[in-house]
Amino acid sequence: MYKYILLLILALSTTACTGVSKVKERYHRAPFEKEIKKGDYELTLYSINYPQKYEEKIKFYNDFDILMRKLLVYDSTINMIYSEKLKDDIIHLKNSYILPEEVPFSKSASELSQVDRDNIDKRVTIKLDEKVGRTQYYLNKQVYFWKKIMVSDEKFNSEANYTELDKEKLVLQMEDKRKKLFKIVEQVELNLILKIEEPYSDNKSEYWQEKDIYIDRSTDLTPKVFKKQGYIYLNDVEDIDVKKIMGNQLKFDSKIVVVENKLYDGYTISDGTYIFFYGGKYKVNYYDGYNLKIKIKNVSLKDLLIIDEEFLIDDFLNPKSYKERQAK
Repeated sequence: MYKYILLLILALSTTACTGVSKVKERYHRAPFEKEIKKGDYELTLYSINYPQKYEEKIKFYNDFDILMRKLLVYDSTINMIYSEKLKDDIIHLKNSYILPEEVPFSKSASELSQVDRDNIDKRVTIKLDEKVGRTQYYLNKQVYFWKKIMVSDEKFNSEANYTELDKEKLVLQMEDKRKKLFKIVEQVELNLILKIEEPYSDNKSEYWQEKDIYIDRSTDLTPKVFKKQGYIYLNDVEDIDVKKIMGNQLKFDSKIVVVENKLYDGYTISDGTYIFFYGGKYKVNYYDGYNLKIKIKNVSLKDLLIIDEEFLIDDFLNPKSYKERQAK
């Protein structure tokens, strides 16, 4: 009888030891121990609010210009979360140097559609002489718009009949201003994280057509999030998908993915991708002795003028860059 009890105790002890060893196997030795010391690290991501109103967008880009110049002069950078709408407008600006709302004001007045004229009337409510003819009337409105946006030294004359050349000069001034902004942006090392507000697809039959892409359709996460190349932030991810991400069942092309969720807080690594969990209650870490925690701050661009981050979200991905930055 005692022999059987002893064997049972030994069996239970062996099982317990095996369980402990499995937990320990979850922790890995960090490849950047020489560059970054062990410890607790709080990585602050600054979420900037991109306005919807056109007039507020103009102010936004003016402040953005000031911020970029500051970062360039001081050779500094920050972790910045930006929206898909901001991304779309930046792409539009880079291609044409004008915002979508400005398109009707850049066209030839004689080629405006009724939709264009309606949009101009909504944005420019100043009363002008309509007896000059429809084309001249809207050309004058276009010039008024650009003079107001550019804060032109030459005041708008409501009695003058402006030409397409007058308008073109103003448009070229705006384009030149934005070209200079993009030249500065290209010289600044920005740590940008794209926020996917709606990571779930409304179309349940959505699929990716390229043959070389495999996506586990047991998840309702939209296929595009798996193929994003830049750093991304997934908003409000469901528990079932968080568990799949934690279990390496879902793969991302992005090297850094921030997952807003209710389960985990910390990070793991999957096939070379850093997965940062934000908002959950269970602490998780991948490298032994390195506790990484994400913190989100909603800020204005002016707030960022006085911020200089010591740690960037990709420092642990590029430890040599961190070391070089600290040596400056």
